[in-house]
Amino acid sequence: MRISHLLPVLLVVGTTGFLSGCKTKPEDKLPVNTKDLGSGYRTDTVLLRSPDQELRFTGKVGYDQRRVDRVFPVVSGNVLDVTAALGQRVQQGQALARVQSADVSGYQNDYNGARSDYAVAERNAANTEQLYKSNFASQNDLIAARAQLDKTRSALNRTSQVLKIYGGNAQGTGGAQPTYTVKAPASGFVVERNINAGMQLRPDNNTPLFVISDLSRVWVLLNIYESDVAAVKVGQPVNITALAYPDKTFKGTITNISNVVDADTKVLQARVELPNPGGLLKPDMFCSITLDLQRPGQALAVNPKSLIFSNDQYFVVRRRPGTPELKSGDDASKSYELVPVKVLRNTDRYTYVGGSLHPNDQVVTQGSLLLFNDLSAN
Repeated sequence: MRISHLLPVLLVVGTTGFLSGCKTKPEDKLPVNTKDLGSGYRTDTVLLRSPDQELRFTGKVGYDQRRVDRVFPVVSGNVLDVTAALGQRVQQGQALARVQSADVSGYQNDYNGARSDYAVAERNAANTEQLYKSNFASQNDLIAARAQLDKTRSALNRTSQVLKIYGGNAQGTGGAQPTYTVKAPASGFVVERNINAGMQLRPDNNTPLFVISDLSRVWVLLNIYESDVAAVKVGQPVNITALAYPDKTFKGTITNISNVVDADTKVLQARVELPNPGGLLKPDMFCSITLDLQRPGQALAVNPKSLIFSNDQYFVVRRRPGTPELKSGDDASKSYELVPVKVLRNTDRYTYVGGSLHPNDQVVTQGSLLLFNDLSAN
């Protein structure tokens, strides 16, 4: 006779009592182990509860796209140096790199020319106004001089703003080659870097120089097969584990489900948003996602450790109600009995069974094999 414990596995068993109506379930407390002090056996309580089902998905960590900034080159030129390293945390406005650029030199020249034109127009307007007061200039001359002054002032303001955007110095460069400073548009981590000293940049390059992300919140993108689409809803809580932290569980909520099935993989992609304290979850980490579903109706739930499989049949060892504790040398059948059960569904926390069990029965979880051998031998 071969005897083995039932190992909990993920099964999705459809029965007439468990059809339709998926909804999120509240947290249930696991039954508390009790110990038969006289025998050393441990028991758990049989519960009557709504049967649940676990769906498992695979996925990976991604950026929260609402917290990602991509820095593109806005000028052409030669990269002088890069001060931001991959993975470094940067602050908004912090210098990331310097680029020696002829474009900035052109903007500087435009500004200097506009400033000279404005100075000339300003002197001309002042002289014309004095001549007009002395009746040596007409009113039309004065209007034209003032209009020219307004025009040159507008050009000066425009070139000054352009020069400021590109990091030029409105006071002049003193003959040095102007440089453009790449700055961080927001605070966060440098999660991607595509720039090195000595590179030649073009403003039409569609590859970002830096990607900066705030990793205080992340997305987990999970793949849903067509058979599970009906069970997954927006707003459902999920538990997430990563290979890097096998003993840690992250909790998130499904916030979006795609309406398009991938033609190659035949999966639908859903998005889970969750906080990421300490930045533990990194982009592109592989994750396992568990979704707990609750079915209508009720069924008997036992600890998976209490089940014994023998001769194509599952059993539990039940303690007889009101019987005294076993003492050394006592007959086990006085306090315990074998009860055959039918397994309906398995989860990590419970096994749902049918049979002659009742709610609040005590079933043995530790030492059940020894008791089974004694009871089956009688």
